[in-house]
Amino acid sequence: MGVFSEPGAAQMTQPSPDEASAGDSRLRQVNRAALALGCLLVASGGVCWVAANWPNASAFQKLAGTQFLIVFLVGGALWFTGQTRAYVAAGNHNFSVSAHLTALAGVGCGALLALIGQIYQTGADSWQLFLAWAGLLIPWLLALQTVALALLFALVLNTALALFLDIHGVELWLGFGGWAVSALLVAALNAGLLWIYERFFAGFSDVCRIGPRTLAAALAIWLVLAAFSAIDSHSGPIIYSLIGWAALALMYWIYSSRRADMVIVSVAAIAAFVLLTLPLLYWAGSEAGLLLVVLVLFVAMAIGLRKLGQLLRARQIDSDPWYFSAFRLIAMGVTAVLLIVFLLITLEFDVESLWIPGLVLSLAGVAAYRAGKSDVPQEAGLVLMTAGLLLGGGSLFALHDNGSPIAVYALLVFAAILYAVGSNAAFRFVAAFFALAVFLIMTWPDKGWDTPLLDPDRNGQPALGVYLRLWWTSVAAVLALLIGRGAIAGKRWRPLGWALAFLAQIMVWFVPAPRPAAVGMGLDPSVMLVWLACAALPVVALTAVLWRRPIVPGVLRFGVPLALAVASVGWMGAPGVSLALLWMVVGFAMRHRSLMGFGALALLACLARFYYQLDTTLLQKSVLLAGTGAWLILSSWMFSRVVASGSASQDGSGPASSSRPEKYDPATSKPASTAVRQRAVRWRLGLACGLLLVLVGANLGIYEREQILGNGRRVVLELAPVDPRSLMQGDYMRLRFAVADDALRQLQQAPDSRDWADERYGSGYLLLRPDDKGIHRLVSIKTSDALEDSRQDNSMSEDVLLKYRLRDRQVHVATDAWFFPEGRASHFEQARYGEFRVDQDGASLLTDLLDADLRSLSAH
Repeated sequence: MGVFSEPGAAQMTQPSPDEASAGDSRLRQVNRAALALGCLLVASGGVCWVAANWPNASAFQKLAGTQFLIVFLVGGALWFTGQTRAYVAAGNHNFSVSAHLTALAGVGCGALLALIGQIYQTGADSWQLFLAWAGLLIPWLLALQTVALALLFALVLNTALALFLDIHGVELWLGFGGWAVSALLVAALNAGLLWIYERFFAGFSDVCRIGPRTLAAALAIWLVLAAFSAIDSHSGPIIYSLIGWAALALMYWIYSSRRADMVIVSVAAIAAFVLLTLPLLYWAGSEAGLLLVVLVLFVAMAIGLRKLGQLLRARQIDSDPWYFSAFRLIAMGVTAVLLIVFLLITLEFDVESLWIPGLVLSLAGVAAYRAGKSDVPQEAGLVLMTAGLLLGGGSLFALHDNGSPIAVYALLVFAAILYAVGSNAAFRFVAAFFALAVFLIMTWPDKGWDTPLLDPDRNGQPALGVYLRLWWTSVAAVLALLIGRGAIAGKRWRPLGWALAFLAQIMVWFVPAPRPAAVGMGLDPSVMLVWLACAALPVVALTAVLWRRPIVPGVLRFGVPLALAVASVGWMGAPGVSLALLWMVVGFAMRHRSLMGFGALALLACLARFYYQLDTTLLQKSVLLAGTGAWLILSSWMFSRVVASGSASQDGSGPASSSRPEKYDPATSKPASTAVRQRAVRWRLGLACGLLLVLVGANLGIYEREQILGNGRRVVLELAPVDPRSLMQGDYMRLRFAVADDALRQLQQAPDSRDWADERYGSGYLLLRPDDKGIHRLVSIKTSDALEDSRQDNSMSEDVLLKYRLRDRQVHVATDAWFFPEGRASHFEQARYGEFRVDQDGASLLTDLLDADLRSLSAH
């Protein structure tokens, strides 16, 4: 099979006779996917709404409304816990309504914390938000044990620790510290989470092992980042690479012999290869050293491929699955690039003449690959062909920039010949991807390229040519993947299909994004037509899938594509979402879980990018995402009723048939009926306790802040703001107060200045006194021990005690940010002072920003 093939996938998803009698079990899978997608879009819309900091809603409305929503979601999850018998009996409860509602409630907890930070201006230290968020998820995670909650918890906890270490840093003995040690600590966190997941949580029913593989990938990535961050350090990356190799060797041993998982084994091999590359490059100080690095990496690549191949054959996997091809792609690509660097250093060629050594390398690679009787010369041939392709392609690109139109066609012919000769799937993917990517860059509309196929009207809308390229690339990818369904055809066409799919998904990051508001306002009809054609791709694909199955009821064959078409109206301006859904639909039709996973990852990437796009307001994004998500959830519910009413038995969506023999729960090895009752009790108890923790924790925090606002003394401090956007919390101005700078100078000039510099998390109190204008200035610095005496001395005066923190050898007071509604940045740029409320313990809250005349900016 070709690159990213799915060995055994067809056997795993083959419908049983019971499922066939129910109509079409795969339709239920589409329905579940629609429900999951709808929940994801609704959650994304909620994040955008919170980040927008909507000024038309009061603080009470925001806080009370969000808490009511969380209560509603948890209440719904409690209501549906009694309807999970079939899910537990089937061994997978991740698709239950309770699981989806609880996941939405988990996202709602983060939204509630972000709102508290916005309303009470607690600062932009997002790590505190994420850490509290992770803590609130624990009761639900322990009770429900769903993959969605596990991944959300792991993501939130990783983000919290990464943000904390980025702000505070860490210093250890022997001069080690900084980002490298921080990355190692996050890697250790993921290792612990992976061990806990595998050891204690069999109840996750993670059939596809999404959780362990995600955590293993995160562990490997952080180990590589640790070594990469240490390149500029005194000791270099060797120590961190050794630590990484030890961790990866342990992971390799566990998942190759104790708990077989070839995906994690391949992830460990890829990370180990990268960790080998970094110290070798650090030590290579000459051309000869670089050549030695290339040879060592080639040997490591050959050994890794041979070992992985042996493990695959031991498990009777004859083809090259995607994770095996991924190792070959990375190892082959890194080795080939370093070989090119060596040639560029040693050879004296103009850029336009580099196609000559590129051709020589390619011919040598073809000879070695075709004549090789073992894997070593064949792998050497693949490396040489890859280096020749990259070198020759770069030279032809330079020739094209110098006015040679024939270079475009020469590149395509050159790559096509290598594609045909080199029958390896990974190399074919590289050849197709590189050649087509360079071809698209060469012929991009702004480079003056003119062809009737790609650019029918050169003087028209420039977006037309861009969208045409996107549409043609997407359609070509689907056709290549469909043609390559067989074993023989797959070797020829599947690498091309994957290359086109990757290119199409990358292109959406560069295409212009027309918005619905532009319709009817002078938009070129041809652009509108291609725009709609891109949005219709997943709808057409889903229609073809359903119409190939006559057993599906007619109402569903018409209704399901229609529901997706209605939802597509919302994301017509976001072609990345349409393409991500296209890959998921095609992967579903072909039973390729790797293609479905690629679509899911592409969708998440597009949603993350959509959050930071500035051409659409956050409120518009919120309405768009939440609206389309709600429509998909509603459609999923309606179609599930249709399927249930026409089915003689249920496929995990209702009560199990009484004629079936008693099944056993895989997590407890108890009869399913007993497991259902026990799990329902645990679910209800965990949901209730988690909800109580969320409400009590949030409202206690609100109460404490309201006490400061109601009883605190007014303090005005001079500031100097700047402007970014916070994760989850929206737009804000970074604040720095003059009194903090004054305190820092006093601490540095003190006799014991070395002591305060070492106490990076120390704290104390600033004694402030207002001047004639009412601006508070620093009088002195008080220690924590002197708080009570100073409080008594200042109780009858205008002096105020303000608590400060030492962090990374800087003095921080109160908050470091002011959150404001989206689009109000220019208004708050007038701020010159910050107004606070400070209680008798020195705790403070920022309540307003003032202009140069001490007038409130929030009131205007």
